[in-house]
Amino acid sequence: MKMKSEVPPSQHSSAGSHKNPSHPPSVSGTSSMLEQDGGESVKVCVRIRPMSQKELSAGNTNCIEVQNPQLLHLKQKNSVRQYAFHQILEENINQAHVFAETGVGSLLESSLDGYSCTIFAYGQTGSGKTYTMAGSEERLGRADYVSDETDGIIPRSISYVWQRMNSRNEKFFVKSGFFEIYNEQVRDLLNPSSGVKHCRWNLKQGFFVEELMVVDCLSIDDMIAVLNEGMRNRKSGSHELNADSSRSHSILMTYFISEIISEEGHSIKRYGKSYFIDLAGSERLKETQSSGGMLVETKNINRSLFVLGKVISSLGDKKYRGLKPHVPYRDSKLTMVLMDSLGGSSRALMIACVSPAISYVEETASTLNYATRAMNIRNKPLLQVDSQEHLILNLRREVHFLKMENEYLREQLTRAAGGLPPLMVDYANSKSATPKEVNIHQHQAEVNTLRDENLKLREERENAEKNYHKLMIENQNLYVKLENLESTFVGAGLKDEGRPKISQDYTINTLINENANLKKRLNSLQQENSEITAKYGDNTYVNPDDIKSLHSTHTQLKYKVDELQKRERELLDLILRAKKKE
Repeated sequence: MKMKSEVPPSQHSSAGSHKNPSHPPSVSGTSSMLEQDGGESVKVCVRIRPMSQKELSAGNTNCIEVQNPQLLHLKQKNSVRQYAFHQILEENINQAHVFAETGVGSLLESSLDGYSCTIFAYGQTGSGKTYTMAGSEERLGRADYVSDETDGIIPRSISYVWQRMNSRNEKFFVKSGFFEIYNEQVRDLLNPSSGVKHCRWNLKQGFFVEELMVVDCLSIDDMIAVLNEGMRNRKSGSHELNADSSRSHSILMTYFISEIISEEGHSIKRYGKSYFIDLAGSERLKETQSSGGMLVETKNINRSLFVLGKVISSLGDKKYRGLKPHVPYRDSKLTMVLMDSLGGSSRALMIACVSPAISYVEETASTLNYATRAMNIRNKPLLQVDSQEHLILNLRREVHFLKMENEYLREQLTRAAGGLPPLMVDYANSKSATPKEVNIHQHQAEVNTLRDENLKLREERENAEKNYHKLMIENQNLYVKLENLESTFVGAGLKDEGRPKISQDYTINTLINENANLKKRLNSLQQENSEITAKYGDNTYVNPDDIKSLHSTHTQLKYKVDELQKRERELLDLILRAKKKE
């Protein structure tokens, strides 16, 4: 088993970071937008342990009645309370059925797919948490450990994920770390001589354990060795309720980095992780009869579990649904570590372990109440992908939207554009690049090309609209001017009966004929303008041929106006000469 000291990836780190070569890429800073709608509730299963011989000898009766696999009744002094959970595991169920019925396999598949998942056991001391999570700690800590039917969720999960990784197409890299929280201090179970570790926070990584040893696991034997080493170094003690009580919260972390080559030839990486948490049990000092150092341990255990209860209550209280209540994650090391599992981006399974003995009915009720609140907690699982893969997905989405916009503009400018040349992508500078970089370069080049083309199309349309409206205004002004000239000169010629006959004939016949022709031409232009307006509207692009036609009409119209003004001057000269002769 290859070991090395390094900082483990955090749930809030930037995926794909390679500043530290030994640092496994982290997981959710650049996660894609594959979030499950509305979130996912924490799955809660209840496991009822059999009563011990000591409890039976003391005359304890069973305070729990299981109605069906999701419903139980808790018999208290003067009442019976009903509880409903995702799954209820009765006393006679074995370890293999616990693994199957709680859905651990589904969570592990999610981890291999690139999600985070957390499995933790909660309950009073002696309720069977460690047995459920690990099996026999003493046997797991031996160098000659061999798997058997008493194995708990953790060793069974190790076997399951290695079988699944061998049957999948991806290439997997596995890393693992193991630490405990003892007396509110973090200790590295793989390197206990390293002293107390610190739980840090930053915006990029969230909460993480600083300088924790994480090891490469190249085979299932390496992961079993991590489990053996951690179990040997974990704090445990003996008191009245449990001869081998776990005195710390233990956390086994496993990271799954999967890599597969896409059809385009670039590598796609996903980053999943699994947390297996065996909590220390809550204890009543009167029952455990703790003293000295164990008394301090008990107080710290109860304090951290009390804070965990506050976190569960804050997140699970329905009156705060949709609001953002204060959640006291920072009040203990345990809740810092569980921040992503409770109300975060991880899928979570809580196994509430309880005793059926009537003498522990208060502790059992407390555990069931916390478990009920935990079911109301909503997590939002996120798929953790490589930062470059995330960039490629975003570029593909942007290319799609730009193509839609481009198609819309093409449709509007069909008359003028007459079809656009196919997009060309420059691959000249990508020969020495990796397939992933080439893919990014191709998408970026296509995005830039579409942006430039759309910008040119917009500018062309705006210029065409400006020219069209300008010509329409000038033609309208000329039309008004011609109407004024017609009214002035034709009308004056008809009223002046004392003018010479040549002047009257020249003025009346010529002007009337000219104005008649101009009027026909103006009516034709007006009809053309109406057709153009009906066809293109006020905000639509006009064909350049239509623009040229309007320019030609405009020139002819100005020429006719000039001729009319020239004839006006000739008419005035004739009138003046005729008056002088008289």
